[in-house]
Amino acid sequence: MWYRDPHERRAHNRRRDSGRQAILLVNARMSDQRKQRMHRAGALVIWTVVLAGAAWFSLVGVRWLGARLFSENPRFIIRHLALQSDGKLRPEHLRQFAGVSEGMNLFAVDVRAVRQELQAVPLISSVEVTRKLPDTLVIHVSERTPAARLGAQVTTYPLAVDHEGYVLGPTSVSPDLPAITGFRERGLKPGSKVADVNVLDALRLIDACDAPKFSRLIKLQAVDVSQTDYITVVLERGERVLLNRAGFEPKLEKLCEMLKRAADIGKAIATVDLTVEKNFPVQYQP
Repeated sequence: MWYRDPHERRAHNRRRDSGRQAILLVNARMSDQRKQRMHRAGALVIWTVVLAGAAWFSLVGVRWLGARLFSENPRFIIRHLALQSDGKLRPEHLRQFAGVSEGMNLFAVDVRAVRQELQAVPLISSVEVTRKLPDTLVIHVSERTPAARLGAQVTTYPLAVDHEGYVLGPTSVSPDLPAITGFRERGLKPGSKVADVNVLDALRLIDACDAPKFSRLIKLQAVDVSQTDYITVVLERGERVLLNRAGFEPKLEKLCEMLKRAADIGKAIATVDLTVEKNFPVQYQP
């Protein structure tokens, strides 16, 4: 039989036991680490729940307190509506568009929503909504100013347009406004904005003619933009004037001189071509 020395066998057993103890120690440490991680994760979950609950209760408390102090406080019931416009809109129109009335709570009114509702009205350009404690809501609107009427049959009802190209409804149309004709854009309606560059050219010309140094002599009746190279203007006495699409001011100064000269000699201009640089062709009315 194979024989092992007793001392060698005991040493071998000690090494084997030592290895087992090392493995058991490693397993115990890993188990402890897992338990620690689980404890930390559990604590984190608990703190998250606690913090979320505290935040929710704080929010509910703030809302409850805010309602008690403001939006449900009878002290802030609206008793006065200060509704103002710089144009033709009356207070009853603004009241209807804004959806506000006496008896509502001043802080329950959504100021931003009121402003959006009013700015959706085609005639309105800008809106100011303010609370005046303890019981007054102030609304002031600035209306768009019509610059011209759209003479083309773009819709079944007449339309106007302001200086920025925003389309206004029939209530803004006046026969005293110059008519813009000859453009091709369709589908225009109150609240939309004109995209046709021909109409925008006409509006720039109308703005230029509104300057004090020109408006006394130049009274526009119609602006025809049907031609691609020039604009045809009809004045109040029937004068037809051809103008370039840019650089209006020098030609308008020349037109004022010609209108003055025609008046001095007791005549009226029939047509004048201001698209050339000099020697402007002029015909007088018989």
